[in-house]
Amino acid sequence: MTDFLLRIEHVHKSYKHVKALDDFTTELKNGVYALLGPNGSGKSTLMNILTQNLRQDEGEIFLGGENIRGMGKRYRTMIGYMPQTVDVFPSFTLYDFLMYMAHLKEIDRKTACDQIDRLIEQVELEDYKHRKLGTFSGGMKQRALLSQSLLGNPSLLILDEPTAGLDPMQRIHIKNILTQYASNTCILLATHIVPDIDGLATDLIFLKQGKIVSQGKTERLKKSLDGIFWEIPLTEDLQTSSSAQFRVVRYVQRDGQTFARVFSAEKPCENAVSVNAEIEDCYYYHFEARL
Repeated sequence: MTDFLLRIEHVHKSYKHVKALDDFTTELKNGVYALLGPNGSGKSTLMNILTQNLRQDEGEIFLGGENIRGMGKRYRTMIGYMPQTVDVFPSFTLYDFLMYMAHLKEIDRKTACDQIDRLIEQVELEDYKHRKLGTFSGGMKQRALLSQSLLGNPSLLILDEPTAGLDPMQRIHIKNILTQYASNTCILLATHIVPDIDGLATDLIFLKQGKIVSQGKTERLKKSLDGIFWEIPLTEDLQTSSSAQFRVVRYVQRDGQTFARVFSAEKPCENAVSVNAEIEDCYYYHFEARL
């Protein structure tokens, strides 16, 4: 077994003249890797390649040191996938859906029964075990999709927008579940809800036009942006002044006061206070910032 569970080497994928992935290369261990990037950055293409719904033009992918091209169905039994779409098998009950997915993964019936009961309880859908998926709300469907992705205790878990459609408490619950699996599973998740990965993602991968523009431990990447994010108390002068010296990233409320969180290479004004970068700031820096 190699140190890296998943190794992706020089993967390319183009659609006519558009490069969806351009020499994508990385190595992932157990933990939670957040794949971040704007629409069209290549996130969905990468996930489709990893789930073998799409074939790359060039490059190789290895799981546990073994090329997935030669693993066949054995590879598919070692991965879990949660797609973004939620309109699946509306006439199936939750239990029948999970049993069907377990069969596709070639999990024996006794093991499947034990896992299904445990997973339904984990995602808090015990009262809906025999309800048809077509009657589920969007958030319930999301939790059903997450539960099927965890069948078979996958080595590699691929999640596309796992918290979309969930209320705040459900999002916290899903984050807690994923944290429990992270020590023994390589989890790659794509999301547009950047705050949802705070406290969850051990590593960040920023993808732009099919290329990795930055990758590393979450805390290290945030620390690397020290000194360029500031907070300024919001005043009428600030609202009417030119923003040529700095760019406002967002506004935050704290202790009954509004602050402008700004991006600037130098202290933008006398009452600006330097603040530690957050994941949202990292996203802004890589995809929006212009100094």
